[in-house]
Amino acid sequence: MHLIRGFGLFAIILTGVSACFNPPEFPTEPKIEFESIDYKEYGTGFDSEYDSLILTISFKDGDGDLGLDGSEDARPYNNKFYYAFPDGKFITYATKRKVPGYDTLPDFVKPYNCINWEVYKENNIVKDTLYFQLNPNYNNITVEFLVKNSDGTFTEFEWREAFNYPNCGISFDGRFPILYKENPGAPLEGTIRYGMGSIGFKILFSIKTLKLRIHIKDRALNKSNTIETPEFTLQ
Repeated sequence: MHLIRGFGLFAIILTGVSACFNPPEFPTEPKIEFESIDYKEYGTGFDSEYDSLILTISFKDGDGDLGLDGSEDARPYNNKFYYAFPDGKFITYATKRKVPGYDTLPDFVKPYNCINWEVYKENNIVKDTLYFQLNPNYNNITVEFLVKNSDGTFTEFEWREAFNYPNCGISFDGRFPILYKENPGAPLEGTIRYGMGSIGFKILFSIKTLKLRIHIKDRALNKSNTIETPEFTLQ
């Protein structure tokens, strides 16, 4: 349990963000470049209770519409999509079992999962299990962990599926805050330092070779280019 609690903690530090008053030729789609990746052991990272990976990327955006407030949950930035019939009844696990045509919905995993099924409770008593889909536009930075195989290929480590319910559902995707408040609509460039903390990094990855795959989105949901870090270990 203590291993699981560390997953998903993150912090954002912004440095060098600047609005350009002589507008350069930046596209409206954000562009990012890798700068550095640092590993800090327990007691030395951005949060002293956790080992941490600190990713630094630079960015450029032609209209500067980057960033989300942590509390924004209206569409298109909502966290989940729930599905209901015209009469307002939600699609539940009973729907999968009893209603023709819904048997293709995913099954529970270990025994529930945090990707498609949510346990609904009233007064701490389980009443139902609702079907949902995660919204890929909820976060504006996506970070995938890739682990090197013996044949030289890489496989993504699926944080959301690695652990039993209710400790699943956590990834290191996240939100960086709004950057354009002083000069809305102006071209923007700068550097983002993005910290990811866990007491499980070394336990899970030990001497394994890793790399990260990253992209960001602006508020118009324009996706940046996708970059990868160089290969690294935690040693």
